[in-house]
Amino acid sequence: MVSPRLLVIEYNAKFLPPVKWSIEYNPKHEWDLSDHQGASLAALDEVSQKKGYTLVGCNLNGTNAFFVRKDLVGDKFLSSDNLMDFYHPPRYYLFEGYLLMAGHRPDPRMGKIIK
Repeated sequence: MVSPRLLVIEYNAKFLPPVKWSIEYNPKHEWDLSDHQGASLAALDEVSQKKGYTLVGCNLNGTNAFFVRKDLVGDKFLSSDNLMDFYHPPRYYLFEGYLLMAGHRPDPRMGKIIK
């Protein structure tokens, strides 16, 4: 079994915590440059906790969440049960490629709310 020390997972910053949301699994899904993609930070946090990981931060442009294996966290990272302490809103304009793709256009598809 593989048990990496660090997971970096892209999250959909459209959905603020505590909303647990993800698109339905579709092996043929292709991203259409819309915001109908991925999963919310809260959904990823729930799954990662069950797998033995703790959220330790997100990058400034609201795309990547960083999870560390629980046995390695100790007192080296911010500890909070409030996901808003880690969440960053979508700031896609902070990276160079954004100008070429003009961001993530809004999409009306609902996806799946996780209860």
